Amino acid sequence: MKIFFDNENDYYYNERIGSCKWLGKVDMMTLLEQLPLWNHAAIRVLDIRRSTLRSRESVHGFRLPASAFLVAVTGNAKILIDGVEHIADCCYVCHAGKGATLDIIQVTEKFDYYFIFYKAVLVLPSRKELLNAYRDHNPFQMQYGFALAYPLGILSRVEQMYSYWLLDAQLERFHVRAMFHQLVYDLLQQLHAHEGTTAVQPDYVSQTIRYMEERFADPISLQDLANVLNCNERKLQRLFKAKLRIGPMEYLIQVRMNHAQGMLMNTNLPLKVIAESVGYGDSYYFSRAFKKHCGVSPLHFRQNRRISASSMSRYSIGSHPILSYNDDCDNHYQQTYGGVIEMNRSKRSVLAVSLMLSLILLLSACTTGNGTGNNAGGASPTGSQSNVAASNNNTAQATQQAYPVVIKHMKGELTLEQHPSKIAVLDTKFVDQLVTLNEQPAGSVKAAADKSDFPAYLTDKLTDVKLLGTRDEPNLEAIAAMEPDLIICTEFQEKVYESLSKIAPTIMLDFNEDWRDTLVTFGKIVGNAEEATNVLEAYNEKTSKLKEELKAKLGDQTVALIRPRDEGVRIHTAGHRTGAILYNDLGLSAPQQVIDEQDTAYQVPLEALPEVGADHYFLVQDDMFKEIVEEFQQTETWKSIEAVKNNQVYDVDSNVWIAYYGPIAINMIVDRVAEIFIGTA
Repeated sequence: MKIFFDNENDYYYNERIGSCKWLGKVDMMTLLEQLPLWNHAAIRVLDIRRSTLRSRESVHGFRLPASAFLVAVTGNAKILIDGVEHIADCCYVCHAGKGATLDIIQVTEKFDYYFIFYKAVLVLPSRKELLNAYRDHNPFQMQYGFALAYPLGILSRVEQMYSYWLLDAQLERFHVRAMFHQLVYDLLQQLHAHEGTTAVQPDYVSQTIRYMEERFADPISLQDLANVLNCNERKLQRLFKAKLRIGPMEYLIQVRMNHAQGMLMNTNLPLKVIAESVGYGDSYYFSRAFKKHCGVSPLHFRQNRRISASSMSRYSIGSHPILSYNDDCDNHYQQTYGGVIEMNRSKRSVLAVSLMLSLILLLSACTTGNGTGNNAGGASPTGSQSNVAASNNNTAQATQQAYPVVIKHMKGELTLEQHPSKIAVLDTKFVDQLVTLNEQPAGSVKAAADKSDFPAYLTDKLTDVKLLGTRDEPNLEAIAAMEPDLIICTEFQEKVYESLSKIAPTIMLDFNEDWRDTLVTFGKIVGNAEEATNVLEAYNEKTSKLKEELKAKLGDQTVALIRPRDEGVRIHTAGHRTGAILYNDLGLSAPQQVIDEQDTAYQVPLEALPEVGADHYFLVQDDMFKEIVEEFQQTETWKSIEAVKNNQVYDVDSNVWIAYYGPIAINMIVDRVAEIFIGTA
């Protein structure tokens, strides 16, 4: 096999298979010119392994955990390093850096080989020319392969290193390190003798794409990708945009959305499970990201399965298709999501609830058939009671003029003939919406992160509200028992929508809908559209005035909304509904890092939080992660943040700022901002 390099266009032509492949920048620096880096680096041998493949056996997708030499001893096979082909016939050596993906295929006879893993770090301080060479021509990441011209000495040294390594003693490990330097010398000497052999920079873009395909469900940051591939973050960004015209994190979102589309079309998994399956810990953020990149909500996408996923995507991955897993897809779903066991549990729950609903509906019908009337056989009402009743009748008559009304929702249309008296709401923000319009929910779910059933700011406004579980796990038995005459839910309850509809007429609203639009809908539902309009006008007037005051007071000072979690710190952008209040409604300035992020939120490790660089931080706290916040606040990293030093970090309640996203809570957010920066609410 011969490989020819087109140095100008960065392509190689494989004579054996007659095809071209983009390699990335070809490194024309000779290996001898790289020797100062080998000589100056601190090198540590990490592991030495010996493996054997029999005929027709293979290795697929092995990602190198460190820089490595592969030394083939006997047999022949095809070795692919990030897709670049090497034919190993008996004695052959390959080298690649951390993060490269290795495949060994087409083994025609027993193939025996060694792996020598090592780590090399440039010792500081170093001369500028060495640092530049290490940055641009890192020899420890180079990819190359060649047949050994004089194999006996090298094979003997590798076998000896392996035998010493197995002894697992400090002195022998030290001996291995000394032998490794001699081995590298021998290998580079033979490689130099191979005319035309060129070391190639790794294809970081291909490596990153493959890593994303394998780990898209994990929390991944740009820093994580750079660390895995031993590549500079800016360099990775630059290479990605040069080749694909988008950044690596944008590409990751596309990968996740493509997998999500597949699961929405081909499975009945709940939205929450799908969100977690593609790397989103919160189904709200998943829904927002999905709608942003696919043009429709996950629920609408699932309902229109025949619509091509490619036509939905706002961006296209183009010529880089989604790579398939080696494992069976069904097994992958079961292992990752709880699979059959979880789905069977859900079916059993729905079946039990359906049986209970049938019984309750039967009893309700019997009760309705009997005569009602609280005063039958009793005393007549007093004059005072008559006046109150008359007043209530007048109010009821005025309200009733708003009916019948047609409510358009995600499942179609529902006509309300009269004012609903017992409303069950399955999202916490709907409680706030109803109270704003002087209405009471008969039952509601609670915020999962809150110990209390309902937040303190609403407690004195609520009377006899039944608890109906949480948003993600509503209690169908409790909903049926309260006998509502209207249920209002979101797509989070898609899985149980049919069961809900059997209990009472059910309206499904878009979870991601702007609160203003939701308020207008609630105004129609309860026959109080005028009050909804008044609330919105008052909010617009309030925020417009405060926006001018904040600009005069803060100028270009920046603020960020952060929410500590077990796995790091979540940072909300203007795409997030609370971020929109801060950055759009109130005109506060965001740090450049927050502006550059396209998702509604992104996550960074605590160590990277100082890089956000905001002048002020709103610190979102709740009961669930209270201890994590306290731990973070004790670290030196937290104490080193300029805003912390300047006492410009402000605690805010997640129930008000995140969970109960209704007009009352939103006005409290605005008031809190005014209190912090202006001194008035």
